Amino acid sequence: MHHGSPYVYRVSGGRGRGGVSPHMSGRQGRSSKPTVPPETLIVPAHAPRVHLSQDDIRNLRFKPTVGSLHLSEGHEAKFNCSIDVPDANLDLTVLWWKNNMELAENLQVVINELQTVTHGVMTLLSTVSITHVQRADSGDYRCRLRVSDTVIESPPISIQVEGLPTFTRQPDDKNVTRNSPFNLSCEAVGPPNPITIHWLRNGVRVIGYITSSPSNYTVPGVDKYTQFSCEAHNQKGVTTSREANVNIKVLPAPVSEVTVIQRESNKLVLRWTPGHDGFSPLTTCQIRVRLARLINTTAPPFQSDVPGLQAMTWYNMSVSCSNELGHSPVSTWVQSNTTEGVPSVYPRNVTVMLNESMLVIRWKDPPRDRVNGILIGYDVIVTYGTRVNKIRSSSNTATVALQEFNTTYSVQVAACTQAGRGMLSPPVGIFWPLSPSSSPDTIGSDSVYIILGVVCGFCLLLLMFGSGEKLQPIVQYRPQKSYNRSAIEITLGNLGVSDELQAKLQDFMIMRNLLSIGKVLGEGEFGSVVEGHLKQLDGTSEKVAVKTMKLDNFSQREIEEFLNEAACMKDFDHPNVIRLLGVCLEAGSGHFPKPMVILPFMRYGDLHSFLLRSRLGDSPLFLPTQTLLKFMIDIAMGMEYLSGRNFLHRDLAARNCMLRDDMTVCVADFGLSKKIYSGDYYRQGRIAKMPVKWIAVESLADRVFTVKSDVWAFGVTMWEIATRGMTPYPGIQNHEIYDYLLLGHRLKQPTDCLDELYEIMYSCWRADLLDRPVFTQVRELLEKLTEKLPEASTSKEDIIYINTSFPEEDHPSPSCSDQFSSSPSCSNSRQRRDNRDLVTAVIHENMEEKEEEDDRYVVVISNANRSGDPAVTMTTAVVDSDTPLLAREGLGGVLGGATRDSVSDVTGMDQHASDTTLLL
Repeated sequence: MHHGSPYVYRVSGGRGRGGVSPHMSGRQGRSSKPTVPPETLIVPAHAPRVHLSQDDIRNLRFKPTVGSLHLSEGHEAKFNCSIDVPDANLDLTVLWWKNNMELAENLQVVINELQTVTHGVMTLLSTVSITHVQRADSGDYRCRLRVSDTVIESPPISIQVEGLPTFTRQPDDKNVTRNSPFNLSCEAVGPPNPITIHWLRNGVRVIGYITSSPSNYTVPGVDKYTQFSCEAHNQKGVTTSREANVNIKVLPAPVSEVTVIQRESNKLVLRWTPGHDGFSPLTTCQIRVRLARLINTTAPPFQSDVPGLQAMTWYNMSVSCSNELGHSPVSTWVQSNTTEGVPSVYPRNVTVMLNESMLVIRWKDPPRDRVNGILIGYDVIVTYGTRVNKIRSSSNTATVALQEFNTTYSVQVAACTQAGRGMLSPPVGIFWPLSPSSSPDTIGSDSVYIILGVVCGFCLLLLMFGSGEKLQPIVQYRPQKSYNRSAIEITLGNLGVSDELQAKLQDFMIMRNLLSIGKVLGEGEFGSVVEGHLKQLDGTSEKVAVKTMKLDNFSQREIEEFLNEAACMKDFDHPNVIRLLGVCLEAGSGHFPKPMVILPFMRYGDLHSFLLRSRLGDSPLFLPTQTLLKFMIDIAMGMEYLSGRNFLHRDLAARNCMLRDDMTVCVADFGLSKKIYSGDYYRQGRIAKMPVKWIAVESLADRVFTVKSDVWAFGVTMWEIATRGMTPYPGIQNHEIYDYLLLGHRLKQPTDCLDELYEIMYSCWRADLLDRPVFTQVRELLEKLTEKLPEASTSKEDIIYINTSFPEEDHPSPSCSDQFSSSPSCSNSRQRRDNRDLVTAVIHENMEEKEEEDDRYVVVISNANRSGDPAVTMTTAVVDSDTPLLAREGLGGVLGGATRDSVSDVTGMDQHASDTTLLL
């Protein structure tokens, strides 16, 4: 110790911080010190002892120091604070706080403390030194000193570190649609400010686009992979952001490794590995089962069941997945087969007969396609009393020895495959009476006379009251005995209809005697429509239309399928879908009854006949474009309803759409032609019988129908409506249609048809069915188009539709709309309107021909005299009945008052450019 000095020095140094502590220290000194040389302590020999009062403590103040510092990054920052305390004996420590948080130790920050004592007053000096200042060191710094319970705080020292701009938000990677606009964002901060942002595209600065931070850059679109970045500028220099990758969304890549992981009798389970998603998330995958069906499944997972398959059948399957742009190419076809299953139906027409002491049991084989495997025999289950006797039969006949008298025997039969036993047939019971020795006494002679009298009386009544109408049995085979079921129930039971289906048809089947048939309203290739009256429960009758089918021979399976379709359709409830009133079975010349469909009577008849009458009838009716669009929207709404219920129409055309009294169009004839389509109607040998001009190209090729094939037919129906009932593809024969479509040809734009309307039509005829819209999309597009048009006018001057040329003569011109990427060139309808001629002609019928129905007329109207000669050259010729013309598919003018005398088909044939030819 050095004696005699009036000062006391206490020095500590090298203390640093490693972070900022949120806790305020309440200690008088530090509990731990960094490793430094030992403190040098100099104490005077006689240090006066001073006691601080509360007033002295309240008057303690830190000495003024620098208020703020502006530094550049990397430089050294050094600042301090000091305070005088009139008590040299107190152990006090100055603590530093940054932004209200305690400044702790750090290798970059050094805090030095110095204490001096002069005349009993202790001066505390604390210095902070930051060797390489960074942005994070910016903030407000304060000194704090605790004396007793009082905290003394210094004025703030504000440190501001300036440097290059720092990014707080950089441009992100983007996956965008080709040539579609998108936004990029960039933000940087100082100090110093202001900050200006420059954008770069593929490393090249975008000219003329400089903004202040933050910056949002709207890119009008790119058509290939592109990189974007931004530069931030201030007084200190430039900072460049990361490069944002902008990818173009494309169709997904094909899936791979399509594998069948599970096989059952009626389903397969597929698993696959998706390809690249095309920079857009995969949402759905579609499984194609060749010649069978399409299955949509949500993705992920990339695995799905393929249900509803037939047992022991080979199937070819492929998978494609879709993102927002569309479907990927289909994968490689994978072949697999289902396993053998048990029969899904029971043997039909089980009969049991008594032959002395034997039961003779016979039945009919189940349909081959419902056996679900190889038929190896039948199990015959005979139940009597509490006993059950089971025998196996390899044929459709079995005999069982009777064991007990006065007993009812119940017989059931089931078909068997290697997979097991199928469904048991409904029980058929037969009673074996008492043995002859225990039979009751013979009936008395008086009882015999009474019974004979009753029988004779009943026969007499039949002769008196039954001669006026010959009653025919509903079915022409022996029904089972029943005393508590109606005739319809007996018929359905004998047909082998299941109890479940009978329950569905309970309120839908109509007794034949409640329906009276009138005149024929229309007749087609496979059936006719006649006028009828249906008796109601209250005694009144309702005028109805009855559709019958010409085919005389119906199999049991065909009638059951027909009734299944009717059971589904009876629940349809939509204003644009025709309502079925019921189904009636009429005894026919065949083995089974003939089905008849009862429909509401439509005064205006079918849409095709109505359109023809409006254009060619005795009193032509002007139909503005708005009305035609209304017809199309009605049909689209009806088909949207049917497709939403997984119901395929498969014969959509104007002839199969009906007009209600309020001019609302409703879809008709849905599903009722399924029997025809599943038989010879679609075989190549009878292609002339197909409605080929309405059938999608893929359906012509492989006979597979989907909702998208109905969309194709709807496009053709729109074309019919736009042309007011013309026959599609004029000049093209039925057998030429498939090759014509395969070459990429489609129906031409009708004269005076709006370009936007034709593009909607054309979208329905895209070759790839995945590119066609669904009915909801078509309806929305038609509704939007209708909203753009003015209110309908009854004046022909406002909207002209008179055709002086046929659609097939129009030549395409450059595209006028890009709503659908694959739509063809749109013809310039406005130019055609300016050059139109109004031509009228009188056509005289040739009455010398015996068959008026086969007459055809060719009218050639020449426009060669446009120079001013009003004369019009007309040539009328009778075409031989062998001239190849388009057959009228379906039922002609049905369900209405239209007859073939008032409506004729009109087709257009390509002729010289100055001529227009009509075939009447």
